[in-house]
Amino acid sequence: MKLKEIGKKLALTLAFSGVFLIGTSHAATIHAATTINVAAPNNNRPYTYPKNGGIGGYYGALLKRIDKDLPQYKFKETTTSQNSVFVGLQSGKYDLAASNWWYSKERFNTYLHTTSTGLDDLRLITKKGGKTATSLSDIAKKNLKLVPISTDDARYNVIETYNKENPKNKIDLKGIGDQSAGDALKEVSTGKYDVAIYPYAAYKPVAQTSEGKKLTTSKSIGLENSYFLLSKNAKNKKLVTAINKELKKLKANGYLEKITKKYLYEDTFKLPNAAKRFNAANK
Repeated sequence: MKLKEIGKKLALTLAFSGVFLIGTSHAATIHAATTINVAAPNNNRPYTYPKNGGIGGYYGALLKRIDKDLPQYKFKETTTSQNSVFVGLQSGKYDLAASNWWYSKERFNTYLHTTSTGLDDLRLITKKGGKTATSLSDIAKKNLKLVPISTDDARYNVIETYNKENPKNKIDLKGIGDQSAGDALKEVSTGKYDVAIYPYAAYKPVAQTSEGKKLTTSKSIGLENSYFLLSKNAKNKKLVTAINKELKKLKANGYLEKITKKYLYEDTFKLPNAAKRFNAANK
């Protein structure tokens, strides 16, 4: 082969390679995943806690499954205090907040929200041999001292709503800053307060501690839907649509039930009225 012909073929090969690389690079740019900054409380076992630089627990597992199934997005996870999660969500530092966030009118007005990410089994925790309660009205009628609740916690909204609906039989509700379930339940075990209201899954890790063994729990007093909360912008509106479609699939294929049994100590989807209650606010 002549040197001139070799040169022409080499030039064509290099030109084709250049076009291919540029095309590949362009395609990669077009299809690059959108980064979603996700934050979760660092002291809310078994729902969220720090793990390998990201989020562990029920919502860590759920987020990783959604991230895997939605290649157009890439979740960047972090854990911090609950107050910092909400401050970051309001400022736009975080796109999505993951935990067992329940409905409140203020929250749903302030943030975007998904359909339900799970069901929480609400219980009343009291000291063994001490005063007991089997309902919210019981707390009010017996004038029991309720452990103060963080004002940005949806449990606060549950009691506040009860008080509005029962003005003649109110519970003495006091607000507080961030507090772990362990610290709150310790105040019941020592007798400082008579009763605490918590999801069963938050009580269970504490139940096996020395303080927790002094406690007992009521039967379920209700089921609460949990939701992802998102900062309001156009990007996150699209994300909500994608996540809602994924959550519907994960409920249908049994994944939500699988991680519920793994992390939350019971299958809340098998509790009375669960089928009717799940996603009730969004039907």
